[in-house]
Amino acid sequence: MLSKFKIDPKVSNAINDGKAVVALESTLISHGLPYPANIKVANDSIKAVEESGSVAATIGIIKGEIKIGLNDEDLEILATSKNVEKVSLHNIALSIYEKKNAATTVATSINIASKIGINFFATGGIGGVHLGAEKNSDVSADLTELSNNKMFVISSGAKSILDLEKTFEKLETLGIPRIAYNSDFMPGFWYEETNFKVDKNFKNITDIAKYLKIIENFHHKSSVLIFNKVPKEKAIDKNLIQNWIELSTDRAKELDIAGKDLTPFLISEINSLSQNKSLDANTALIVNNALLAGKIAKNFSLV
Repeated sequence: MLSKFKIDPKVSNAINDGKAVVALESTLISHGLPYPANIKVANDSIKAVEESGSVAATIGIIKGEIKIGLNDEDLEILATSKNVEKVSLHNIALSIYEKKNAATTVATSINIASKIGINFFATGGIGGVHLGAEKNSDVSADLTELSNNKMFVISSGAKSILDLEKTFEKLETLGIPRIAYNSDFMPGFWYEETNFKVDKNFKNITDIAKYLKIIENFHHKSSVLIFNKVPKEKAIDKNLIQNWIELSTDRAKELDIAGKDLTPFLISEINSLSQNKSLDANTALIVNNALLAGKIAKNFSLV
C-alpha cells in the first residue's frame, strides 16, 4: 500500500514503528489562506505537531504524485502557484493523470491518511451541510469520508458559513462520535461555542487518548470528531460573525458566485468585513488544533 505514495522517510519510519503521526491537509495552503499567511500557518502547524512529540505529515500532490510529508519546496509550490488544483475524491485521479500540482481537501486527506495507517488528522474546520442544501443537496464530501474512514479528527467544528445545526445532526446520523476538549458544545469555527451539545466534554488529553483507544479496540468504522475551540484571545463574537456571513452571502448572490468559488469568496469577504480578525482567528485555530492533535496522538501511542 505504501508504494502507491511518495512518503517522507521520517513519516514512513514513524508509521512502521507505531509512533504518533498527525496528517495535515493542504487545501488551506492553496485556497484557504492568502500568501504569506498560508505558508506561515503550514510551517507553524508542522512545528506545533513536532513540538508535541508527534510527526507531522502534510499531504498534497506535486506534479501528479501523491506525497505524504511535504518538504519546504512542496509547500512553497502550493502556497504561491496560481494553477494549483483543489482535489476531492471525484477529481484526484485526473490531477494525477495530468501530473498537476494539487491540494488535498479534508475528505481526500483523510482517505489517503487512512490508507497508510495514520490515525490522527488536524484541520481548521470540516465541511458540512451548506445553507440551502434542501434545495440543491449541497453537502461536503468531508462527511462521507468521516463516516467511511476511521480517523481521529481534531477541528474547531464546521466552518461558520455552513448550516451548523444540520451538519451537527448529520454527524449523529452517520454514527460519528462528537466529543470536545474543555467544552460542552461544538465550536462555531470563528466563535467559541454553538448551542449544540457534544457527546462528552473531556477535561484532559490523557482521558481523550484512553477513550480513543477504546474506540480503536471496539473496531468502530467511522471517524471520531474531537472539537477544539478557537483560542479565546482570537475568538470573534457570534452575532458579528453571523452578520458578516449574511452580508457576504448577499454579495455572492449579487455577483452570481456559486459552486466551488463560493466558499473562498465568502471567507475573503468576511475577512474584509472583519478587518482581518477572521483571518487571525483562522490561523490561530489551525495551529492550535495541530498542537492538540499532536499531544493526543502522542498520548494515544503510549496508552
